[in-house]
Amino acid sequence: MTGQPARADSAGRGFDALCLLLALVLLAALVALTWWLWQGRQRPLLLAPAIGELSDCLEMAAPHAPLEAACTGERGSAAARIESTLGALGPRRSVDGRFELGYTLVVPLLNLFEPKGDGWVVDRQALRRIANTVQSVDRPVVLYLFSTHFSESAPIEPVLAQDPANMAHTPQGPLPPEKYLGWPLYPWSIARTDNGVTQRRDEAIRALTQTLCALPADARGRIAGVNLLGEVHHLYPDFEAGMGYNRPYVLTDYSPASRAGFRQWLRQRFKGDVAALNAYLGASFASFDQIEPPSRDIRRERLDHFWQHLDDAAAGTLAISGWAHDGALPAGRTPWVRVYLDGQPVGRVPAHFVRQDVLQAKPEFGTAQVGWRYDLRFADQPPGRHRIDIALEGDDGALRLLGTRHFSVMDRDQTPPVDAPLRQPLPPMVAPGAGVQFWVDAPQDERAVFYNPLVPLWHAFRGQQVVDYLAHFDHLLDQSCLADVPHRTQQIYPAEKAGWDGTRFASEQSLLPFRDVRLGINLYGEATYDDSFFDWLARSRQPVYSVTEFHPLRAMGADELRRVLLRHRAHGAQSLSFFLHLPPAGGTRTEPLANPFALDPANPLHGSDALYRAVQQIMQGRAAARD
Repeated sequence: MTGQPARADSAGRGFDALCLLLALVLLAALVALTWWLWQGRQRPLLLAPAIGELSDCLEMAAPHAPLEAACTGERGSAAARIESTLGALGPRRSVDGRFELGYTLVVPLLNLFEPKGDGWVVDRQALRRIANTVQSVDRPVVLYLFSTHFSESAPIEPVLAQDPANMAHTPQGPLPPEKYLGWPLYPWSIARTDNGVTQRRDEAIRALTQTLCALPADARGRIAGVNLLGEVHHLYPDFEAGMGYNRPYVLTDYSPASRAGFRQWLRQRFKGDVAALNAYLGASFASFDQIEPPSRDIRRERLDHFWQHLDDAAAGTLAISGWAHDGALPAGRTPWVRVYLDGQPVGRVPAHFVRQDVLQAKPEFGTAQVGWRYDLRFADQPPGRHRIDIALEGDDGALRLLGTRHFSVMDRDQTPPVDAPLRQPLPPMVAPGAGVQFWVDAPQDERAVFYNPLVPLWHAFRGQQVVDYLAHFDHLLDQSCLADVPHRTQQIYPAEKAGWDGTRFASEQSLLPFRDVRLGINLYGEATYDDSFFDWLARSRQPVYSVTEFHPLRAMGADELRRVLLRHRAHGAQSLSFFLHLPPAGGTRTEPLANPFALDPANPLHGSDALYRAVQQIMQGRAAARD
């Protein structure tokens, strides 16, 4: 009896010691993580512009004129062009030490192929010039393995496009090549990796990495990152004009491989239990083999069953969007829009999205940041006719009514809807007044919406296709000497455009962590500097990222641009890339730029000339040193 308390006491002390040890271990890990993150914030932000007009030097495209001597021969490279272009911007490291100047080397993968006999072979001389460039330019380099739907002007592209297995499919069949800004666009399939276009990409990457891996270790050590392919997402008809909600809703991929993949994905999602899927859907499928991806609009096409229905709202979300400008607000102040559902406030959003179309029509606004959007979740709303009221907040707190819309949540039997009662009285609202200009783009008044629970599953599968396709190339690089070099995506950020329908792209899943691939994201307009991106970044829980394309779409002075760049650095950005063109001889460009977003002292589009000068001033220490 007398010894038992002692044993209990001893056990208690042992447990306390264990808890203390675990606490110390966790504290040490937290300190180490904090130190690592702090160190990361102290490193210079790598500015790695993608320099245009190099393909001819590297002979990855047919040159339009004889190449200078430095580009040709056994030791030919683009080093001289790169150094002269970067040298015009400033020193290798900014005067304040916060920025380092490297470059992004764009390697168009399909342009590495040249015809030989009845087939195609990789151009070994082009590979040698690429390797010579990496070896000869003593700067950090981001290797951009470029191969997307945007044409590379590669002779092999029209040949690959003849094979339906290489093309994304709508329900009607393979998508044909289209045009984007006057350039060919090839809707390559991302639904499979055993097709010809993927095999050619694989072949080009293997040949390139073998060549780079033969370089001396110090040269290979300059490779600061590898960007995978570029923008990878799903395509759809009329890509150039059809990114929003004002076009017929037609998606990809409905190829046989994709349809079979969707059924297999559902089997895994519901652990092979079709009864569980039926319970989720409220359906009665006898097997997974009966399931087809949704593809028909109930308003326009006959359905065999409800789960075939598909449109832009079928996933249970209705986009409410438009633009608003309040002339009474001081310059730089953001107007706010409130959304009410059946009298109840459900959303408050800033009118800050870039709408270049509005600025072109209303240049007196002096700003394109007038767009707004709220995505209303209606899937859980009862069937019936509902009311939406949209109001603009005044500086005095008064609400100015911008519009009222009605929409009907339909049941599967299309029962005539009954008006839903107001959940609470609307607050007082007044007419907008002469100083307010606005437009409500969506939704169309009296729209009927149908929630099909199979549609979110179809969208999730399509998002997984994007991730799996990128993961395929990450795995390929893991088999080379570039396995330990950071691998990054180079994805679009659909939320940066108020009028874009992100479900068409199905790319948001690829913005979240997968494998060891780091986030690389293209930012344009307000997304380069606005709180909304940094808020999203915090929610995505990614401590490091790279901005793989950057353009504010407006002129910035050196001090403002420096603050923007430092903000990205403070949030974990490791590198930031923008398009950069060689300064023209004599300072005057006589031909239009192929890329209107390139920073260039002679490119006035989107304030690109001012941004070029701002980068110069930052690197040369002529921007304010305060943070």
